[in-house]
Order: sequence, then C-alpha cells, then structure tokens
Amino acid sequence: MVLSWKLFTTFGNSSILYPTYINYTKKMKLILSILMVMAMSLPLYSQVQTIYVSPKGDDRSVGDEKHPLKSINSAISKASQLPDSIRIVLKSGEHRTLNSIVVRQGAWSSLEIVGEDGAKVSGDIVVKSSMIKSVKDKDIVRRLQPDVRGKVRVIDFAKAGINLHDIHSVGFGRPSDIAWSELVVDDKQLKMSRWPNDEMALIGKVLVSGDKKDKIEGRLPVFKFSEKQPLTWENDGNMWIAGYFGHGYADDMIKIKEINHADTTMHPNDFTIYQFFTGADFRRWYALNVIEEIDLEGEYVLDAKNGKLYFYPPVKRMDKIRLTTLDEPIFSIEGCRNVTIKSLIIENSRGIGVYMERSENVVVDDCILRNLGSVGVSIGKGTYTPNKRAVNPHSMESGGELRSRMLGDIMGSLYENASLNRLAGSRCGVRNSYIYNTGSGGVSLGGGDRKTLTRADNFVENCIITNYNRIEKSYRPGVWIDGVGCRVSKCDIFDAPSMAILFHGNDHVIEYCNISNVCKDVDDQGAVYYGRDPSERGHKIRYNYFKDLSPRHRVTATYHDDGACGSEVYGNIYYRAGSLPVLIGGGMDHNYYGNIFIESPAAIHVDNRLTHWGRGMVAPNGIFDVRLRDIKHDKAPYSEAYPELVNYWNESPADPKRNTFHGNLFFKIGTLVHGQESFGEFWNNWETDENPGFVDVNDPLKGFTHDAAVFKHIEGFKEIDYENIGSTLDKAKVLK
Repeated sequence: MVLSWKLFTTFGNSSILYPTYINYTKKMKLILSILMVMAMSLPLYSQVQTIYVSPKGDDRSVGDEKHPLKSINSAISKASQLPDSIRIVLKSGEHRTLNSIVVRQGAWSSLEIVGEDGAKVSGDIVVKSSMIKSVKDKDIVRRLQPDVRGKVRVIDFAKAGINLHDIHSVGFGRPSDIAWSELVVDDKQLKMSRWPNDEMALIGKVLVSGDKKDKIEGRLPVFKFSEKQPLTWENDGNMWIAGYFGHGYADDMIKIKEINHADTTMHPNDFTIYQFFTGADFRRWYALNVIEEIDLEGEYVLDAKNGKLYFYPPVKRMDKIRLTTLDEPIFSIEGCRNVTIKSLIIENSRGIGVYMERSENVVVDDCILRNLGSVGVSIGKGTYTPNKRAVNPHSMESGGELRSRMLGDIMGSLYENASLNRLAGSRCGVRNSYIYNTGSGGVSLGGGDRKTLTRADNFVENCIITNYNRIEKSYRPGVWIDGVGCRVSKCDIFDAPSMAILFHGNDHVIEYCNISNVCKDVDDQGAVYYGRDPSERGHKIRYNYFKDLSPRHRVTATYHDDGACGSEVYGNIYYRAGSLPVLIGGGMDHNYYGNIFIESPAAIHVDNRLTHWGRGMVAPNGIFDVRLRDIKHDKAPYSEAYPELVNYWNESPADPKRNTFHGNLFFKIGTLVHGQESFGEFWNNWETDENPGFVDVNDPLKGFTHDAAVFKHIEGFKEIDYENIGSTLDKAKVLK
C-alpha cells in the first residue's frame, strides 16, 4: 500500500500530516479518524509574525529585523491589523516613552511584546552631563555641611525648560498618587535627604494636636522637639516631616510651615491624618528634603519652585542620569486577551509600571520593574475623587468613581464599598519577575466579583518583591489583593516598613512565600493582613516562611483584624516572627494546623474586642451589618459557599468562636497564648524548649531528621515541601 502525506495544520512548533491514499485498509481508516479528531479538538495556531522595534529604528520602515520600527506604539498599531499571533521584539537599548503605551484588542489572536538583550522601556528623559554644575549660590553653599561643600551638584531644569513636579503629602488614608520628579543615576534612584538618616526622633510635647476640633477651627498642629539638629535648619518652604504621628500603623508626610528656634517647636503646614500624640515609642518623626541634611552619597533635595535639584553624586563618574517624567502607566493593557509582556526592564517613571483592566490571560513574565513612583503592576481600575484631603477623624474617607490607569483612593473606596468590582479581568498576573524600589507597593491584584463569588484566578507567582515603600510607607503592601479567587505563590517579599500582603475579598490563596524583615517601622500591623468584614472568607494561607519580623512593637505574621473570619492556615513556619506571630482580633472560624512556631515571645493572640471597644462594628446598622447585607450573606452564593455565615447574627457574633489550633509545633516560645486560651480550641499540639528534631535549628527550611521527636509527639504531623518555599529567582540581582 502506497501513501503520500500532506500538511493538515500546525500546532505550535509541530505539524499534523494526513494521508492521501489508494486502496487503504480499515486500520488506516481508524488512524485517519484519530488524526482528524485530534485536529478538531486542539486549537488552531496561526503562524507567528514578528515585528522589530529599535531605538535607532524608523517608523516609516517595514518593521523587519533589518528595518525595525522606532516606537513601540507604531508596532502595536501595525500588529492590531494582523490576524495572526504577533511577536513584537524590542531590540536592546532604551525605549523611552512620553505617554502610556496603550494596548487594546486587535485582530491578532495573541500578542507578545518581548525584550532582546535586556531592552529597557522607561518613562524618563536623559539629563545631559553638561547640565550638572557645581553649587555656586553662596546661600546654598553656606547651608551645606562643611564636608560635602564642593561635592554637591545642582541641575537647573528651569533653565533647560524642563518642568519639575513638586513633592506632595502622602500617607495612610490619602490617595495613592503619582510621584514627584526623581533622579536616577546609573539605574539607581536617588534618595531624598533625611534626618535622622536611618531612624526617627520621638515626638516631644504636643501643644496643638490637630484633632477634630482643631481642624474645624483651623488650628494647625504644633509639637516640641528636643534635638539640636533642627536648630541648624533654615526653612526655605521646601522642608517636610514624615513618620507615625498618632497611630503606629498610619504614616503621614506633611510640609513644615515654621521651625521656631526660640521655643524649639515644629509647626507643620497641614493637618495629619489623625492627630499628633506623644507617649509611645512608635510615635516618631523625621525630616525630609532639607538642604542642610545632604550628608550621604545619593541624597538629593528638590526645589521645584525654582526648577532646581541638588544632589550628592552616588559615584564619582556618572554614566547615565535620568529624570522621571511619565505620570501614566508605562504599559496600559485594556480589554485584551492573550497578551504577554516578557523579558523587559520597565523602569524610571512617576507612575505605574504595567496596568491592566477588563482583560483575560494577560501576563507580565520574566521582567524587571524598578524605580517607579507607584506600584510595579496594577490589575484593575482605581478610583478618583478630585481635591480629596484625608483629614477627617477617621481617615478612611469614601473613594470616588472608578478610573483607569491609576490607584488613587481605591483603599477608601473598598472600605466604603467592600464588594466594589475593579473590572480587573481573569487569568491575568505577573510571574518570574523582579519588582523593587517602587514608590507605593509592589502589585495591586484585583479580580473577580464579590456579589456573585465569581473567581478571577489572577496571580502573582515566583517573584521577588522588595523595597516597595520608597514614598508611601503604610498600607501599600508588596501585594494588595481584592476580589475573589486570586493567588500569590512562591514569592520572596522582604525589606519594607509595612505589610507584605494585604487582602480583601474571598477565596484567596497565599502559599509558598518567603516573607522576611517587613513591618520594620510600624505598630499593630501584620505581614499578612486582612480584617473588618466577616463575609471575607475561604482563604488559604499555607506553606509560607515568616522570618525575622521585629518584636519591637506589636508586629504579627498572620493578622486577622477586627472580626475577620474563615481562614485556613496550615504548614507555615513562624521563625522569630514578631511579638505576636498570630493575632485573631475577635473573629471566628479560623483553623490553624500543622504550623511550626520558633523563638517568639508569644505565639497566638485571640481576643474578644467586639464585646467592648469594637462593639460598634457588630451593632445594628454598623459596618458588619452593612457589609453582610450588601452581599446577602444568608442567600446563595454565600449561604452555599460558607454555611456557617448564614447564622452569623444568631450566634453572638461579638464572641470569638470555632478558632482551632491543632497539630502545631511550638519551639522556644515564651507564652503559647497571649490573652485568654478559652477563646480558642487547642489539641494535639506540642510545646518544647528542646530541639524537636530539626536538621539545623538555625535553618528550619532544612526540615527534620527521619526520627525526629516531633513525629512522636504530634499525631499526624507532616513534613512541609521546604524546597518549594520562595522564589527560584536570583535574589542577588536586587541586592547589588
């Protein structure tokens, strides 16, 4: 029997052939049928077409490898007319953009924008070396510290016709806004001059607190300072103070109106979020943008009014100097399917790195996102209220209307409307990427619909996220999650003054993350945090490693705040994980099992705050009542997904209940339960000060010996997949 073969279709890189034949057998009929079914059951992939872009290209060119286009927008416009799978290749070099690179659905079936040889996409402008001058202004030279005179440089942007964007207030409860103009030297962002350099000063006696009455009557805050250094400063209208002025979880940054040298008083130019207090170790302040305090290499002072920037060069020879300018996202992907941003360095802007909305299967893969004024990636819309000022007694003001390409006052919006749908899309995410030196968080991960409990399956996976609070210090986590059914997996999140992960919504998974050295400055906050809504249930926090969280203040690894309910927490390692590794603030239905606690003053805190100072939350028409009625907690889909929620109001909701702790190991723990043990149910746990069988007591990720005592003392205790915890990426890339 003679057969000839013809191409039927193409599947990725492989092809299926079918036979043309004469006098074929029944067996060949069967083979042909199988091949036809395979062809019909698999998606058809068109041939990939490639468009090239080079900083040295020409938008009048055809866009092939020898004749590349110049702009990414031109390549996207060309791609939108083509029906195939399109690959836009960015040649090595700096691809600079003055406006957001907008991707909307085109005729293509899939689109990949991929970098070649470390291609960079930035929202900056080049600062010519000829613009950098020695400081000649005698008044400025006089104010500089003697040992940096002659070393500090100035750039007169006004003379060059370049506009500088001024500093503005940032902090807890304020909108997350775009950043001011910043200077980047050889890929590293400079730091605003600060005093003290690495710590904060205690707030002295408060003369005017700036409380509700003061705000109504217009009396700005006044407090005393005892340090001598502020007496050396001359207020030029550019100085700011920041810190934790009232509550240890709420940072703020406001301008200085006056420093009175005679009576050593500080006079801010604005009200802070709550008010000024004193008497606690975390109530501290520090000064910013002070010309007298440029004392470290890499520090700068911004004088936007006069169009100048003063800085102490970080290196003797500066190869590349860039000024951040773009206030929109570098990439905006809207209403798309099957888009990948891959192998790019996305950097140097005042806003978001990559923004997505109303999309499916859009992924940022193998990228570096750095030196950004906002978050690295935002999935979902933000909200905007014109001229909003967060100075009310409770800082969580209601946010405004949904707005694309920004975060804005989304925190306040979600507080007032906990079921807000950000139109984030589904199956979108970021993986295998580095996110660092960002202004106000790492990733804002929205998705799903809380009213219907429709999952998004959006994700952050195998990423390194660090130094993500350069500008906005609290409630701007490494990953913010809202909506339904999102996932954070295998991420290293470290070195931040505030949270690693903050979440709202339902059915989220936080797993295999390595979280360390976060919540460095705060009080009463958690590395992983959520709260104040009993309908936010179904979360799994599993197989994470919490390490080296400061016990200085009230710092927690997993924090279920103000009546939070319904989480399953298992297989985690809490190693020196703060003063209270676990905190359950009056909630119910938390199940902790198979966890390992090592070397903490206490392990678990459970309280009944909803019976006393928090009783207003469970009062009729209180915040819980409003939120439960909003999602119709006693009807499907909530009644089916969370049957225990149906009877929430009939079970004394102010009393913590059904919080279980079993099968957990407690090694070198000062106190097992901080508070009343009766608020939890404890069984099959083991407390010990002797090595329970670790291979290395200083490195719990090496696991236990095969004959470890823990297997005898805790029935059913299981080893964790230690090797799968944390990112597989090279941490050295962000530690240079």
